[in-house]
Amino acid sequence: MSLRPVHAVRRALGAMTRSPYVTLVGTATIFVAVFATGLFAAALGGAERLLQTWAGEVQLSVYLAPGTDLEAATRAARAIAPGRPVEAVPGATALRRLSAELGDQARVLDGVGPGALPDAVEVGAPGASLASARELAARLRAGVPGAAEVDFGNAWLETLERLVRRARVAAVALFAALAIATAVLVSNTLRLAVFARRDEIEIMKLVGATDAFVSAPFLVEGFLQGILGAGLAVAALATLHEVLVPRLTAAVSVAGTLRLADTLPPPLLVGLVLGGGAVGLLGSALSVARTLRRFHPSPE
Repeated sequence: MSLRPVHAVRRALGAMTRSPYVTLVGTATIFVAVFATGLFAAALGGAERLLQTWAGEVQLSVYLAPGTDLEAATRAARAIAPGRPVEAVPGATALRRLSAELGDQARVLDGVGPGALPDAVEVGAPGASLASARELAARLRAGVPGAAEVDFGNAWLETLERLVRRARVAAVALFAALAIATAVLVSNTLRLAVFARRDEIEIMKLVGATDAFVSAPFLVEGFLQGILGAGLAVAALATLHEVLVPRLTAAVSVAGTLRLADTLPPPLLVGLVLGGGAVGLLGSALSVARTLRRFHPSPE
């Protein structure tokens, strides 16, 4: 018997209609797996976007060694970062700013002399990425005379960057584990459909049907369940983005910059849908392969 794709699709759709329980369980299983994977990936994408935004709002402070010419250091900073706002901040000015920020707690600074804080040159870097801010800090440290330290909040930014990097590795491991577990669950679910049609399969094998002809409807059924479950998961993720981002913005203002393309970029959405289809196809292939082995005599 020849393999006809249209016939296989028609038989798969008919089987899904006749066995709604199997279809529902298989689709729901893939939905949960794709939703969990997509949620993790969306959180990771949002964290990377926020990391870039925070880096762009950071101000670089070049702290000078005692006795350094503040004006000369400021001129050097302007030459290194042309077009960026550069401000000279004497130690006494920095102390007054700190006192103003502390407000009622400023009394803790009683007895602190004006020379307690070093002179500094502050360089604004609006819109800069974390990599650009890090590169600019290195140039300021090397090019500003008397520069003792350059700080742009790099300690916590780099900590967050490491966490995001590790989370990316964890996301790959999570997807692999979920894909395997889901394929096994879908395989076990589709075995019910295969078992219910075992007499039909046996008759087809007796009249000469090939394994490909027998398997095609089940493979199509698994693939369709995967696409359906993944499509529903993608729709749920997009809805969740629209619901959560406004609430997150109320707590963290920079979250307002998050767009759907940041958390759920089109390549990710396509990958989730195709991944769901692939998992469903794999699950159905495992199920059908186990059944067809019964119709092949073992070599003596």
